[in-house]
Amino acid sequence: MKQPMINYAKNKKYDHFDTPEYAVMPLLPYINKNWIIWECTDTNKNSEITKVLKAHGNKVIPTSIKDFDFLTDKPDFKFDCIITNPPYSIKDEFIERCYELKKPFAMLLPITALEGIRRGELFRKYYIQVLVLDRRVEFLGKSSWFNSSWFCYKVLPKDLIFAELKK
Repeated sequence: MKQPMINYAKNKKYDHFDTPEYAVMPLLPYINKNWIIWECTDTNKNSEITKVLKAHGNKVIPTSIKDFDFLTDKPDFKFDCIITNPPYSIKDEFIERCYELKKPFAMLLPITALEGIRRGELFRKYYIQVLVLDRRVEFLGKSSWFNSSWFCYKVLPKDLIFAELKK
């Protein structure tokens, strides 16, 4: 159990956890099928998040942080919502940027993202919704020692929802 924590601590700034299909499924009932979704961290432009959303009927615009910097570049395309699993080491920057863009969003983050002075200020200012998953997500190719849940803004019908994660 300690080794995954050590490995995570050694990750580069743009640490990366590939999201499995089953982790996206609990979010789908809350996603408007008419929305154009921006998946802003889709490194291969065909992530499981992108695939699941397309299968749900959404148009998805995938961009990779390698060729489009979500934190600084201005999108020149129309989108209605952001759904992503951002690099956890820069989650604060992603949260802040999502609020700046003033669009609904859903980000898969460690449940401990509820903690923190900077995040607390943002959550109090704008509010946050959380879709709490009942078990840990096993990211593709990586073990996790933490719970991840969907942190949302203007997506869920209420601020706190508990969901079953079916692996």
